[in-house]
Amino acid sequence: MLQLEAPRDLLQNTDGTPAPKQAIELANPAVWVWTMAQQQRQAENNLRQITELYGNTIDKTDKRMPRIEEAYRILAEGTRYVYDRVHANEEIAEAWVRTELANAANAYQTLVYNVWQAILERTDEDNQQQICQATQLTRANDALAFLAEANTARSQHLATFQGNVELWAADHQRKMNWVEDRRRRAREEIRWIATQIALPGSPKARAPSPEPLQLWRSPVRPPSTSTATAPAAPSPLPMRPVLRSPIRLASAPPT
Repeated sequence: MLQLEAPRDLLQNTDGTPAPKQAIELANPAVWVWTMAQQQRQAENNLRQITELYGNTIDKTDKRMPRIEEAYRILAEGTRYVYDRVHANEEIAEAWVRTELANAANAYQTLVYNVWQAILERTDEDNQQQICQATQLTRANDALAFLAEANTARSQHLATFQGNVELWAADHQRKMNWVEDRRRRAREEIRWIATQIALPGSPKARAPSPEPLQLWRSPVRPPSTSTATAPAAPSPLPMRPVLRSPIRLASAPPT
């Protein structure tokens, strides 16, 4: 169980009273979350120590001071992001782990170096200098460990992201193969249908297709209103007209 504290931007309120702590408990956190929370607390202690040592005699023209402030801001913003995500029960973005986590680790390295260099310059006693140098070495090793944890987390998240991309690509390829197969089948069906239909101008269209033989049937006549008479039986031979000679014979005189 990790007690993750929200970073205090100015370490105290405007009236000089210490800022109240805002902490949440996190079960089974990642290793880099443990390290980041520890580095955030240590950075606050280092800033408080250098403030007490310098007091109001801090040289504003010292180039290390803007670097210290910027490094602490990056580390504090990273801790605030993790704190807000955990407090809202939301997942930490993959892009943040790949970029901002490493930035926070690098910022802590810069902060440790500049803070302890400034503290050593204000230390006169030899024993105190040795203690400060040993502390600086310990903080530098902590910073390297934090950077190593950040790189490990980034590599793990990159591997997870790459695996997700590969799964998506494989699923996309299966869908594309299915679509291509459907298109191929559709083309084959269209090609087969085209072979069954005679297009205009083709030899199959010019050649008349044989029609099936049909028995001839006389048209049906409408029924007549008159009484139907039985048709005469047809003569087996045609009737020939009687020929008459145009010459008339005189009748015999009476006796």
